[in-house]
This record gives sequence, C-alpha cells and structure tokens, in this order.
Amino acid sequence: MNKKIVLLVALSLFVSYAYASEEKTPTWSQEEKHAPQDAKPGSYEDWCAEHGVPESKDTRCSPALIPAFKATKDWCKDHGLPKSQDLKCNPNLKIVRPPKEAAKGAK
Repeated sequence: MNKKIVLLVALSLFVSYAYASEEKTPTWSQEEKHAPQDAKPGSYEDWCAEHGVPESKDTRCSPALIPAFKATKDWCKDHGLPKSQDLKCNPNLKIVRPPKEAAKGAK
C-alpha cells in the first residue's frame, strides 16, 4: 500500500513539473521567430528568436552566409556555426539583442 502511495505522489509531481515547464516554453509564430525582410542589420528588429542571433548573420536560416564566415576564419567545423556564435566552444560568449531604438521625437 505504501509503495502505491509513493508511486502516486511521484507521478503527480512529475506531471505537475512537466505541465509547469510546458507553460514557460515560449511559442512563436513563424513571423515572430524571424526578422522582417526590411530589418536594418544590427537593429533590434534584425533578430532570429529561433537561434538567438542577428538574422543578418544567421547561417542556419541563411546558409548562403557560410562562405563569408569561412573566408574570415570565423567558422567552427565541429558545430557548423560561426565561432562568433558557437556557444558550445565558447560557453562564456554573450550574444545580446540590440535595444529598441527610441521613437523619433521621444525624450
């Protein structure tokens, strides 16, 4: 009987943890994941939420960018990413989204 109670408590804790984790996982539409086509490189809008890097430098979304990173020796062969974006090789690397620009005329 005690084993059944312990199992029931453990199962309910697992289910409640899984449910709580699911609620915190952000969900984005395809439009929210990627920068608009007219986003200025280096701006707040130039951001790929899916990969956490500027869209204008995102080789996973735009593989055509890869040769430029390789040409500048900014490429990790092991992970298939620019070294400047490779968090596995450089766990202390900080990739930060630029702040939103203040509206013109605002103080």
